[in-house]
Amino acid sequence: MTVVDIHGVVDKLEPDQEKYAQALTTCGNCFDEAYQIFNEPDFETKKDWRVEIDTEEAKVYSKYYPFGNVFALKALVPATVDSAFETSYNDFESMPTWNSNMSYAKIITKLTKHVDILHYANPDVMIVKSRDYVVGRLWRKIDNQYYVTARSVEIEDLPETADHVRGEVYLGCGRFIPDKTNSNMTQVDFLLCIDLKGMVPKTIINAVLGKMMVKDFEETLKRHKELTAN
Repeated sequence: MTVVDIHGVVDKLEPDQEKYAQALTTCGNCFDEAYQIFNEPDFETKKDWRVEIDTEEAKVYSKYYPFGNVFALKALVPATVDSAFETSYNDFESMPTWNSNMSYAKIITKLTKHVDILHYANPDVMIVKSRDYVVGRLWRKIDNQYYVTARSVEIEDLPETADHVRGEVYLGCGRFIPDKTNSNMTQVDFLLCIDLKGMVPKTIINAVLGKMMVKDFEETLKRHKELTAN
């Protein structure tokens, strides 16, 4: 039986789910790496991080790690920490209806209360054609903070098709922290490290990933404002 134990919470596969053993292990490894980055001494100050995009509502930074270039977005959303997490996590399949960054989204299977397998695609961005991704996703609530991490996994039932180039997500992660001065606001930090595959110049990749992160946040911010208004 495959098991991961992260911060005192155990996720284990049922016997009929053992074909996802590698996916669960991958999810656990991804969480450990992302948690370490989120909690590095210089992550909050962004010392040694490069500013890629600076808008009124969000900033995107980048820093090179041995496994690749990591992009980080930091911003505030007008929602409690529980609401901010739930909109990001529970609304996944509905995202294409309100997030133009997402053209397709489906939960393939739910392995445990905290782990599932997702398949999603984004539309064309600049000169980069649509990509699709298959990832394992895992979340934890640690103290009053939520962490959600995702990494690409291989699933036999979902091979790459001619419709999309299959991108590889190394880190697709979020952290949700209650704002210190206003409980109705949440600080969000997102990490992204992706290999888009295909013949895409590095300069284009950097521009595309930064643009994707900002656009995704803008759509999420708009969604939170709509939910608050209702």
